[in-house]
Amino acid sequence: MPPAPGTPPPSAAQQLPVPVESPEEFTATDREFAQDLRNVQQQMVELSLLAERNAQSAELKQVAGRIHQAAGSRVSALNAWLTTVASQQSGSAPEEEGTPPAGTEGVLPEQQVQQLQTTTGAAFDQQWKQAMLTLQTNSFQLAQAELDEGTSDQMRTLAQELVGQQQGTIADLNALP
Repeated sequence: MPPAPGTPPPSAAQQLPVPVESPEEFTATDREFAQDLRNVQQQMVELSLLAERNAQSAELKQVAGRIHQAAGSRVSALNAWLTTVASQQSGSAPEEEGTPPAGTEGVLPEQQVQQLQTTTGAAFDQQWKQAMLTLQTNSFQLAQAELDEGTSDQMRTLAQELVGQQQGTIADLNALP
């Protein structure tokens, strides 16, 4: 039944349905990127802490501190995103069998990490620098893949930031003796 003449129309809030906030759209590619990058960044944090103990060069320790801070921040952001999407279904089909388990792409082999743990002085400095350059390259490749194939706005933004900061970090590492 229509309202009586002279009855004011309902407010705009009453006329429109209340929007339900939907979770961010993401794919298995986004989730794998987050897992893999988190593990690479976590390894950077661990190796940066190792540099505080085993490095000879004060410059290397300073670079390690900057890497530790940036990587730690990324690990926190990635953990938060992964927690948020943990119970959500991605917008893509299950991945093909035979692909490496999520989270293992880009990390250094355990043997290389163990060798760094037992090395000190100038030898450590050179091995650490090479390990970090490898991890930086691996992070860049993961970020590029996310930018090429990912759909999550949050993960694509993180990937863009990582790519933007990459040159400075690599320049810092290459400037080390």
